[in-house]
Amino acid sequence: VAQEIALRLDASLDRLRDADRLDAFAFQVARNPIADHWRAREARREEPPSDERREVAHCLAPMLRQLAAPYREAIEPTDLGDRTQAEAAELLGLSVPGLTSRVQRGREQVRELPLACCEVAQDPRGQVIRFERHVACGCAASGHASTCG
Repeated sequence: VAQEIALRLDASLDRLRDADRLDAFAFQVARNPIADHWRAREARREEPPSDERREVAHCLAPMLRQLAAPYREAIEPTDLGDRTQAEAAELLGLSVPGLTSRVQRGREQVRELPLACCEVAQDPRGQVIRFERHVACGCAASGHASTCG
């Protein structure tokens, strides 16, 4: 990233109008390569296998039923399904920021629910990064009994 920024600065120095504003100019030039780096890194992030996502969905389903409908309807297609927030927003007739707000609030409420059945760890974006079922839980049995929550 630093090399890319240095190359871009060198290539665009002829556009610098005020030498006293070099710091602001450098920031503008550096902003895109840094953003590109983080976007590419996020794109390489591995998604949990679909089987694991299904297990999480089965275990969390009874807990999600405790959420108010707007939050549940926002979380199910995005976090437990395979839709992007933009797709889910269109499906539900919401703006993307409106759906994002509902997803975030719903995630907060899910985190506050007692997880007596399963342990779910999420990354800062709310994506499941670790899922562990308790052996005594009905979710651990075949068929995912609804004793969770």
